[in-house]
Amino acid sequence: MLIDAHSHIDSKEFDKDREVILKKCDILVVDAGINFDNDLTILELSKKYSNIIPAGGLHPENIDYKNFDQELNKVLELLDKFKIISEIGLDYYWIKEDEKRRIQKTVLERFLSEAEKRGKPLIVHIRGGIKDFLDIIPSYKVIFDVHAYEGNIKNALRIIELGGYISFPPVIIRDKQRQIVAKEIPIDRVLTETDSPYLGPTRDRNEPCNVSYSIKKLGEIWNIDDKSIERLIENNFKRFLGI
Repeated sequence: MLIDAHSHIDSKEFDKDREVILKKCDILVVDAGINFDNDLTILELSKKYSNIIPAGGLHPENIDYKNFDQELNKVLELLDKFKIISEIGLDYYWIKEDEKRRIQKTVLERFLSEAEKRGKPLIVHIRGGIKDFLDIIPSYKVIFDVHAYEGNIKNALRIIELGGYISFPPVIIRDKQRQIVAKEIPIDRVLTETDSPYLGPTRDRNEPCNVSYSIKKLGEIWNIDDKSIERLIENNFKRFLGI
């Protein structure tokens, strides 16, 4: 079975053919929420499609920075309905203001605290905020995956040291830095994802079954056949979920 550990299959780009896309291959798809309304949409989709695993969160780009507590509390109240907490994290690439970055860290720590209390794994968005993330995460006993990691080997190994996983989208086939990182980290801490409809093998719409491109590239890097990689990723994902 294939694993897409991070997608947005709920997005409008799939409204015309979502069912066809989800039946293209034998796959489990984590659909990550970006705000309260989107979290509710994902819960409904997971009732309709048995291979969608719902994940609830509040993306850093979607925080209401003038009144962040209100929506955050609504999302936190939903968390027991989700198997995974996502999408949460730090985005310093798009968000430049110091006060907004401070709020991002506050929101992240609230999610980390809830994940620790509830025993739920997290899939985390980190773009430009890796230093702050690595300063924060050791204070919490949580299982986490850094989705679409784009940093260096040193920070990747620190993520692994702290108990984390790293997931690779199909863009790895045209991203030399991600290939270098994949070669240096333990294979039992790797997951595959798509971030659909983004980060595909080409610049066209990405979709969940394209994790096969990630698997093929990882197989080339590790000199392991595709089927073995597929089984490895499935086992890694089960361990990530605690099953």
